Amino acid sequence: MGSASSVPLATAPSTMSEKFSSGADSSRRRTTTTDAQQLLAQLSLGGSSKSKPATAMMSIDSLRWWEKAFESNPKHKLAATFMHKNDFQTAMVQRKAVVSDQQVFNVTLSSENSTVADQKSSGRCWCFALCNVVRLAMQRKYNLEEFELSQSYLFFYNSLSKANWFLEQMLDLAEEDLDDRTVQYLMQAPENDGGQWDMAVNLVEHFGLVPQTVYPESFNSSSTGKLDDLLTSKLREYALELRELHANAMDCLGSITTKSHRERKALAAQSSRKRKEEQMEEVYRILAITLGIPPKPDEEFTWEYYDTKKKYHSVTSTPKSFAKDYALVDVSKAISLIHDPRNAPGLYTVDRLGNVVGGRPVLYVNTEIEDLKNVAIKLLKNDTPVWFGCDVSKSSNSPLGLMDTKLFDLEEAFSTSLGMTKAQRLSTGDSAMTHAMVLTAVHLDANGKPVRWRVENSWSKEACTKGYMLMTDEWFSEHVFQVVADRSMVPKELVKVFENDNRTVLPPWDPMGALA
Repeated sequence: MGSASSVPLATAPSTMSEKFSSGADSSRRRTTTTDAQQLLAQLSLGGSSKSKPATAMMSIDSLRWWEKAFESNPKHKLAATFMHKNDFQTAMVQRKAVVSDQQVFNVTLSSENSTVADQKSSGRCWCFALCNVVRLAMQRKYNLEEFELSQSYLFFYNSLSKANWFLEQMLDLAEEDLDDRTVQYLMQAPENDGGQWDMAVNLVEHFGLVPQTVYPESFNSSSTGKLDDLLTSKLREYALELRELHANAMDCLGSITTKSHRERKALAAQSSRKRKEEQMEEVYRILAITLGIPPKPDEEFTWEYYDTKKKYHSVTSTPKSFAKDYALVDVSKAISLIHDPRNAPGLYTVDRLGNVVGGRPVLYVNTEIEDLKNVAIKLLKNDTPVWFGCDVSKSSNSPLGLMDTKLFDLEEAFSTSLGMTKAQRLSTGDSAMTHAMVLTAVHLDANGKPVRWRVENSWSKEACTKGYMLMTDEWFSEHVFQVVADRSMVPKELVKVFENDNRTVLPPWDPMGALA
């Protein structure tokens, strides 16, 4: 994967701690007389205390104390009367936020996709988002009224490729203990729907694209849970088998050759791959039965369609040629910009994250959130939709189609609030990239600063606001992690960081390795 330095999460650059300790935080560290008096009072060392003593165990006395405090507060009792019989998040929706979050924008695309895609009960949002970016260009060029690329085609080859990727990782790690952290992490989810931009590009480059009419959805591509479970169990079984084969081969080679350990390991892996080929045939068979046999990357298909003027057209191509000659968007030239405030600016990758053996690695240029916003605005002004990744679960409401940090008032309902920073949420596992969507518009204020963004989702036109969501700019700052852009639209200094290829390698379990 090129020149790289492995940096564990615990050794993140000091800029993170500097950010956490700046301003008011640093002043709190200075112990004052008042601080000392308060501490003594808490420890009951400086006289009597009216508060309940703190103990390690949660006692019945604690329950009585907490209940008394609760019952003495009319606000809490009123909240309980209403909340216990309602979805508390829905009950907390702030009318002011709903009224102010209007789908009105002053920078818009000249046209949007004619239909809103529906990933249904699957985690294929990253593929849907890429297809939504590409199909809009095709829709405009070829005057298509209703058109979608086959997300199921990408799903088939992603599932097949991920199986091969996982088994190759297991061969490489065959001499590590089974309870090794990396081995166990990879064993957790050898096969799932999630992915990243570079993984989607791998699929396009190696397998191409086809229209949805050529390889349509099936039940199991739209509802992937049981298929994922089956493949996951089989791949874990295969991994154990390959580990045993590798150990036996190493023992055998050790008794008949004087080759180095590295050479013997390579020979053992080569021997084990013969069984891996048989395993992969089984994976292919499972996918073919549940999803249908897709066109091969070099196999011709014919796509017939009417344009918006009802004129008939027929195109004969292969998936790889179709992606090259008809898709119009060269996804291979795009760069992923991320905002990860835990880490210093620079180029990052995640160890053992990928889907296609021999394909491109997952690479991110870490920079400030304003760079992500500025690039997104530049793309929208250039009439180009924007692939982005975020944590969609935070401060959002799907039925309302809103993503707004002011949407819920925790303080009003519970007399508490959530106070972690973006960096702290990442560091504690409270947040990660969970969903990929597409930006199609932005509203700028008089100073050219973004106020709100329009988002094309892939949850059908019945979800959100006719399939679209509104994202406030504050929500963008807090919960967007990634924006993808053609390198011609990215600041030169960030392109230089990408091209210098001086990567920092994050461990497999780092949140930047989370799959959208």
